[in-house]
Amino acid sequence: MSEERTNKELLPEDLTPGAYFPADLMPPGREELLAMLKAYGFEAPGEQIKLMDTSHDAADIRLNYLIDHRFVLRISNGPDLTERRLAELNRLIGRYRAFGLRAPAFLPDGAGRFLHSFGPLSVYLAEYVDLPLAYDLLQQNPEQINGDALWQEVLDSVARFAERYKNVDLSETRGMYSLFELSPFDREVGIDEKQQNFNTLMESLQELGEEELAGRLLARHEAVRRRLRALYRNLPQCVFQADENFSNILVGSDGHMAGFIDFNLAGTEVIVNQFANLGCGFQEEVKEPMGAAKRLEMTLQDYKKTRERMLALYQATEEEKEALGLYTWIALVAGWPQLCFFRAGLKNEALKEEILQLLWLLADTAYEG
Repeated sequence: MSEERTNKELLPEDLTPGAYFPADLMPPGREELLAMLKAYGFEAPGEQIKLMDTSHDAADIRLNYLIDHRFVLRISNGPDLTERRLAELNRLIGRYRAFGLRAPAFLPDGAGRFLHSFGPLSVYLAEYVDLPLAYDLLQQNPEQINGDALWQEVLDSVARFAERYKNVDLSETRGMYSLFELSPFDREVGIDEKQQNFNTLMESLQELGEEELAGRLLARHEAVRRRLRALYRNLPQCVFQADENFSNILVGSDGHMAGFIDFNLAGTEVIVNQFANLGCGFQEEVKEPMGAAKRLEMTLQDYKKTRERMLALYQATEEEKEALGLYTWIALVAGWPQLCFFRAGLKNEALKEEILQLLWLLADTAYEG
């Protein structure tokens, strides 16, 4: 056993990172963490230091040290972490704050630098907002807050934010829903996530011998993308937090949405594409058969309500309304939750026929506003 590994095991359990942390690098202890904080010009007693290790793998290490409920010292190896990127995110966070939402800013040192280093890893500092997350509240006491009403507040905030900040200070980094200009997480694969998901769906259908259905979906998919490709460059865009889910939504003492955390995926997105991806689904939580036509009807009813509410808050052009319908079709066929629902259903004898019928309906249905 190496000396570094021995030293790692001597750290307190609450400061010991998980298995993805480099074996040849000694993780920081309490005094070293406080020294890092001091290098940014801040001091804290350090009586409360808690590590939240949210690393995905060895290439995506994310250590979040919560210090005295005032700061979050982050150590990571994200390839897109640059001074420019953090400054850009701080400007976006400033817009969310001006909009009336809470969001933790990144803190520069005395020389104005955001990034320090810890061996091969990057270090940066953020504020800590001492408010609960919606996900935690729903897990602890689902009757304490109304999840549906809270999600509607999130959608309303996205629409209002887009209306205020359309085409303002656009980032070169694309959002996670982008179809034609790749987000950082899509570049390695070389195609956008929706295209990748659609290809996976086609493979699943072909494995089942559903060649005709796959061909019909493919033709509609290509037609929708062709029209969107001709439209999207002229559509208003906005920079969004871009990971709007209950794990990132802060809740105030009144039970209402108070703000966002986690701006790692923030980027520029076509506004109506953002709307489409946040506002539709197939009641994926309902695993029992209900009939393809009924499931689609319920989805379209939800889509219509969400569309009407968001477009009452955001003044869309006729071209945007057309694009919203097209983007919604892509999201319904190739969104990640939808793909998971389709694939699981195709393996479930009770749901298989309903999923096939639903896909036939989608292949023959145009969503053009």
